[in-house]
Amino acid sequence: MKAPKRISKKRKFVADGVFYAELHEFFQRSLASAGYAGIEIRVTPAQTRIIVRVTKVGEAYGPQGQRKRELTSLVQKRFNYPKGSIEILLKAIQLKGLCASA
Repeated sequence: MKAPKRISKKRKFVADGVFYAELHEFFQRSLASAGYAGIEIRVTPAQTRIIVRVTKVGEAYGPQGQRKRELTSLVQKRFNYPKGSIEILLKAIQLKGLCASA
């Protein structure tokens, strides 16, 4: 296995910002009908968790969770993650009136 490439802290922050911006735009376009309100990214050595806040969780899951699996697959392919290393969690917004983006 190849050793990870070292990058400067400045480049790392820029790369993380670009990753966040691309994910935000992708989810904003694909989950507009589900009331997309934002994302939170948590990176661990084993897995990257993306917590997506929506108003209509059922619509974001799709029938039998098909839409969620499609979104996970698209994110894995776009950012070259190995299979199973990305997990998308859908979280419902309880107080919709307090969320400007919802």
